[in-house]
Amino acid sequence: MPKKTMEKFLFAAAILTALALGGCGGEKSPKTAGQDGRNAEGYFVLRAVNPLNANETPVGHVLGFFREEGIEIEFIGTTEKGVTDFQLLDMKQIDFAASGHPPELARAILTGAKLKAVASGMVDNPDIPHVRYLVREDSPIKTLDDIVGKKVGLRSVGACQNGYLQYYLKNRGLDPEGVEFIIFGSPGLAEQSISLGVTDLVAGHPPYAEKVFAAGGVREVARSWDIFHSPGAGVSIRSVREELIEQHPEVVQGLVNALYKTRLWMNAHPEETKDVLAEWIGIEKGDLSTFWYDPNKNIDPSYIDKWFEISEDLDLWKHGDIYPEDIYTNAFVPKDIDEDWAKR
Repeated sequence: MPKKTMEKFLFAAAILTALALGGCGGEKSPKTAGQDGRNAEGYFVLRAVNPLNANETPVGHVLGFFREEGIEIEFIGTTEKGVTDFQLLDMKQIDFAASGHPPELARAILTGAKLKAVASGMVDNPDIPHVRYLVREDSPIKTLDDIVGKKVGLRSVGACQNGYLQYYLKNRGLDPEGVEFIIFGSPGLAEQSISLGVTDLVAGHPPYAEKVFAAGGVREVARSWDIFHSPGAGVSIRSVREELIEQHPEVVQGLVNALYKTRLWMNAHPEETKDVLAEWIGIEKGDLSTFWYDPNKNIDPSYIDKWFEISEDLDLWKHGDIYPEDIYTNAFVPKDIDEDWAKR
């Protein structure tokens, strides 16, 4: 069996299990779409994994921005550890990857997946961090240099979880293999592990980082911004199959428009954003942290270039195996929405 086919085969069992185990959260899903892709109300249905984090997709859904574009997002469940939205998208279990970073998409494409990123999501910000590195108050860990030989708690394996720390250690001349990464599949468990003494450091991620920090007994030793000093290193992407682009470009344009509106609204209304997300996720508003959402209309090419630099430094693939322009398109940049739209 060819290598790419074998990799897809190995993904399949985990993916189908994840969809079976993952529960639907938030609001009720719309009625199933017909053969034309539309539901009984006439909206084009795009199935997506329910991102139980500070993601913009549920907010756009609740506020009706997708419906304004003739789209209904159908949240079908949650994923388990080891499964990415890109794998589900490639297997046609979903129609829209509402989460993920460029390296995961690039690796899916390298296995033969016909996918494209069409919009960005959140980006890093020095004051609104993507990842906060937390330890117990009495921990001997003073900087990230001290984590070799320690246990580090993560939500999952991926670019912004173990990838950031491996990149940091490698470029400090330290051995990433000396860190024991412990994966907690369910949202929020990694953050709790630091308070329970199960781990020595945790990569705290919105929306759950604030909860454990606010509870006390922990302190912050670093932020993701301290590693890269770039919004691009934190960029996430929103992706679809290439066949949707070819068959329904108007739907993809509407999707990108709705995502852009939502990002602008969330940046302009941080407290209202927390109100929506707290109810959607099911946690107290005061325990919830959010991201800074990319205000750019387009996917910034320099952000993707930065991820390729990081990924190749980590030997995720060899230079020339895949190029930045292979994973995204800016063909659907919103034309009739300006950056002050959400402030009116």
